[in-house]
Amino acid sequence: MSDMTVFKYRVQGILWLIWAAGGSLFAQYNFSVSQTEGCTPFKVKYRFINNATVDTIRSYLWNFGDGQTSTEKDPDTVIYTTGGKFSPSLKLNGRDDLTITRTNLLEVHRTVEAQFRYYDTVTYLSYVFEHTDVLDSNVTYTFTWNFEDVGVRTGRWELVTFPRVDSFHVTLSVSDNYGCESESEKLVIINETILVQNVFTPNGDNINDFFMVSSNGSYPLSLRVFNRNGVMVYKGEGSTITWDGRSSSGQELITGVYFYILEALSGDPIKRYDKNGLIYLYR
Repeated sequence: MSDMTVFKYRVQGILWLIWAAGGSLFAQYNFSVSQTEGCTPFKVKYRFINNATVDTIRSYLWNFGDGQTSTEKDPDTVIYTTGGKFSPSLKLNGRDDLTITRTNLLEVHRTVEAQFRYYDTVTYLSYVFEHTDVLDSNVTYTFTWNFEDVGVRTGRWELVTFPRVDSFHVTLSVSDNYGCESESEKLVIINETILVQNVFTPNGDNINDFFMVSSNGSYPLSLRVFNRNGVMVYKGEGSTITWDGRSSSGQELITGVYFYILEALSGDPIKRYDKNGLIYLYR
């Protein structure tokens, strides 16, 4: 081995030591990412950076911080499907002392899906629409509904009265303060039959928390609810009745099946609001 070759290897070894000790000026190897913040599905392209005069890298082991790995020099696009902060790393030549770790390099925000459901109410042509995906407590969301032939609404849930028996396109867009956005659309078929919801969940999550009946102000209604022993546990009257799953005295009722009787007190000659049936209360 010539003196020049020995000198070259010694210099390279010194540079490696400087790099391992945190020296930035003489850093031999690093990696770059195409972007560091975004919304799921977050797509990142990784690239290995080699500033060494002599290439001594024989193997690569990428750990992208979310359980995904690669042994390619420049991996294919990595897709992050969950939110959070991630610390990707690259191990060279299988050596722990030749590992590059970028702590909290990536910040990924979860895109809330614009999922929604709808159900009929006692009110003719009226339906309740609810966004159903889970929200994050530290994020500000905007909901934009577009109801064909009705207009735009902006709540997480909306009570909508359609103009006729027909089918209507309903679109929901959900966005947040990080710029994440999703959208979905359904074709809603409005029937002549008036249905009453048969389940509700008064657990305080703002989704399906109430059993609601309404005559749109047209007729006064009476709602009576009985437990499985036939004891009346709730009674409400009015053109709109909203039951929160408590007894008339304010006590929370337990999970179970209840029987209801709904009727108009007056002004309903065709008995549109005369309904009775079972409702499941689930906490």
